[in-house]
Amino acid sequence: VKKKLAFISTVAFILLANKIILSKLIIFSLEKWINKDIIIKDFNIVYKKREVSLSNIIIRDKDDPSNKIFEIEKIDVVLKPSSLLSTLIIIEKVEIQKPTLNLDFNIFSDNKNLIEDNIGISKKLIKKDNPKIYPKKIVDINFLVMDFSLENFKINIRRSDTNITNTVILSNMKFKKFGNELGYQHYKDIFKIILKDLVMRIPDQELR
Repeated sequence: VKKKLAFISTVAFILLANKIILSKLIIFSLEKWINKDIIIKDFNIVYKKREVSLSNIIIRDKDDPSNKIFEIEKIDVVLKPSSLLSTLIIIEKVEIQKPTLNLDFNIFSDNKNLIEDNIGISKKLIKKDNPKIYPKKIVDINFLVMDFSLENFKINIRRSDTNITNTVILSNMKFKKFGNELGYQHYKDIFKIILKDLVMRIPDQELR
């Protein structure tokens, strides 16, 4: 009995340790990709369901921890495990529930020019003429999302010159088969669709 208990305890510890290590690696990779701090209250991996479930997620500025840029109630991801060892990672399903994006635009009161914002739009416009040169990849790993849904997406938009915050609720959206794999819709096109829906719903004509 003692040997069985010891074996079960060892297996449970290995599985738990794997989940902790895997969750840390995923968070670290995401933070490096978006250059923001990510805080996740609940990070659960269910091996039998091939599912990763994240709850109470906060994305904040590295230089200003009080600046909560993105808050998400829950994200559920279903993976195809065999693809994780290939050059095409297949994500079978992604569900994002109740995300909130907080946009803060610092604008000159005199000429209405954009000074800066909390998600780096102004910095990208400045660097547009000098695009970043990325090193050549040794192995090119692509991804493909088979099914994606975005529900109850709320966006708070504040401009400094008027100190007025507008809240916009986007349409619930569903997308199929996109990523960065040749022959499929590119993930940047999905961002463009979401952005267009946002822009059309902004009541402030000047800010739009």
